Amino acid sequence: MQIVADTRQFFNDARTLVYQKNDRQNVDTWIRVITFTVPTIFLAIVLIQPWAEPKWMFLDTVTAARFSDECCSTSYGFVSNLGIMLWSATAAVCLFAAGIFERANARALMWFALSAGLLNGWLALDDAFLLHENVLPYFGIPQNLVLASYVVLALAYAAASWRIILASDYMILLVAGAAVALSLLVDTVFSSLVPSLVYIEDSAKFFGIFSWASFHLTTLYFLVTRTLVSEIKV
Repeated sequence: MQIVADTRQFFNDARTLVYQKNDRQNVDTWIRVITFTVPTIFLAIVLIQPWAEPKWMFLDTVTAARFSDECCSTSYGFVSNLGIMLWSATAAVCLFAAGIFERANARALMWFALSAGLLNGWLALDDAFLLHENVLPYFGIPQNLVLASYVVLALAYAAASWRIILASDYMILLVAGAAVALSLLVDTVFSSLVPSLVYIEDSAKFFGIFSWASFHLTTLYFLVTRTLVSEIKV
């Protein structure tokens, strides 16, 4: 556990460098508030707005165009596409941070950022091209097997990066994992286009993606800041 304590101290030093005049606990609290409030408000707006059918806004563009009565609308896949953007942006930041950590010879941080970046990148591709729904099943790989492999990959990522995760605000990551798990459960058990189920599945998915992105972006912000300051001092 000494390694975890050392890593946690690294985070504390990073927060001190960035927020010298603020209470670090308040900063972490505000990050949580923003992380959980922003997607909640956004999803509520999508559900109650009167201009477009929320169901088609939640589903991916291809599915919405296939099953809706009218084809097509720019609102189709709106929430799904924003989720893909979040996956992609998080992947880009993680991979860029991995390069910084590699140059700084911070191997543990590099593997954390690299594994997160690759996982985010693959999930972005999956969402964009419907790999687990259409492409891989077309080649004989069952959808449930693909989803199970994603769970294994996520657990492998957590196992490889547990020291850094425990030293950071892991509560955000736990909430993200729970939300994505709920989405997968609804998708696997019901696999339905009933509006209420679509709202539950895709709202949980977007909330999970947003929280997942927030965890990695804020964590890497502190880590990169601390690493760059250390390099400058040297």
